[in-house]
Amino acid sequence: MRRAVLIFALILASCSSNGQTVESFADPDPVPSAPLATSPPTTEAAATTTEPQTTTTTTTTTTTTTMPSDASAAFGLSQVVFGDGAFVIITNWGNDTGSLAGYWLSQGQAYQALPDVSLAPGEQTLLGLAAVPPPELAGITATVHIGPAIGVLDPLTGEVALISGRSFDDPASLVAYVEWGDNTHTRSEVATSAGLWDGVPIAVFDDAPSISTGVYPATRSIDWSVDIGG
Repeated sequence: MRRAVLIFALILASCSSNGQTVESFADPDPVPSAPLATSPPTTEAAATTTEPQTTTTTTTTTTTTTMPSDASAAFGLSQVVFGDGAFVIITNWGNDTGSLAGYWLSQGQAYQALPDVSLAPGEQTLLGLAAVPPPELAGITATVHIGPAIGVLDPLTGEVALISGRSFDDPASLVAYVEWGDNTHTRSEVATSAGLWDGVPIAVFDDAPSISTGVYPATRSIDWSVDIGG
């Protein structure tokens, strides 16, 4: 028994050297680390910019040109030029050739018989109403110098009437009419009652050389335009 104790003591002494104790250890089983909390992916809503919608409203005035349905000539006033070089252009808007013989041009109580000028559909004649001969314009079928028989065409106010026959005050004889400046003219009411004018004079200005239209029948002031020039 003593021998066994002695042997055990010798073995214990051999495990120490110079008073230093060597510790031997094994790492404990690693503690499972809790998984890092993962924040769910954050989706930022894309900034939405709504551009204000701009609505552009365009107002268009539509002018209807009514052509005669029968096979006949249909004369209308297309341009009136004021001043010292005054003239009038008449267009045949109809479907047949016709003559201006038997027609009269009027301003107030002044009348001028028109010459025997034949116009095919779409053709025009220029009637010079000044003391000086009228200009020769391209596209005009016939140019006739009548002279200042119906008076001066004042750029500020006036009227021109195209009449068929000698019943000058009969609305049924009135073919075409235009007035500018004011509506105190001789045939303003006659033209209105005949349905050939709306009673509204064309508003002109000092340096407007003329008024013109491409509409048939031109029965309203808005059917006419004031030409620009000097």
